Amino acid sequence: MKTRLLFVIFISISSASVLSQAPEKAGGLSDIKLAYSVSSMSAGGDHFRKGETIIPFGIGSDITFNLSRRFFSDIGIGFRTTGKRITDSFILSEFGYSGPVHSESMESYLDIPVHIKFRALNTKPFKMFLSFGPKGTITHVKYYSDRGYNGQEYRYKGTTFSTGLDFGITESLKITGKTGVFASQSYGYYLMGDLKELEIFDLKTGLVYFFK
Repeated sequence: MKTRLLFVIFISISSASVLSQAPEKAGGLSDIKLAYSVSSMSAGGDHFRKGETIIPFGIGSDITFNLSRRFFSDIGIGFRTTGKRITDSFILSEFGYSGPVHSESMESYLDIPVHIKFRALNTKPFKMFLSFGPKGTITHVKYYSDRGYNGQEYRYKGTTFSTGLDFGITESLKITGKTGVFASQSYGYYLMGDLKELEIFDLKTGLVYFFK
């Protein structure tokens, strides 16, 4: 399934050159974006339970550079968090019911994406881009449980680093000469680190400042 998805994305990028383009000088800064993001993360990662999906949210910023009239590069930074997740359950042991268990957990993610973008459509004031590239993620985990099977409190804090690949689509609409709005949708898959084999779907929306 993942191989087929990568093939479709590659074909889409390769065939996008037939779409309309408007002349634009290459080189220099293109734009800067401020975004609010919502993600869906599931299926993988050492601290994810099987079948669990979490929905972190956050803010971020990207800056875009012109590489040519059709190709651009993005570098960004983003912060996402799950907020505090509280679970109240109970323990069943070989001796029967052993009492309630209260646990709290929170994950925070610092993302550093570096993407190549291809302008697939340019019908001013609307533009559409296809993007792909690596993303590094620093994960900070905090966990607390008031009792375990041995009756003791359990506390954990840890920071890890993971890397993966993103593929996405971005749409932007210029409202004035220098400002506009944008939305993006992307799929990511982590290849290494604590989040290895985890899939992520990102939705972003926000404001754009155009340098040109």
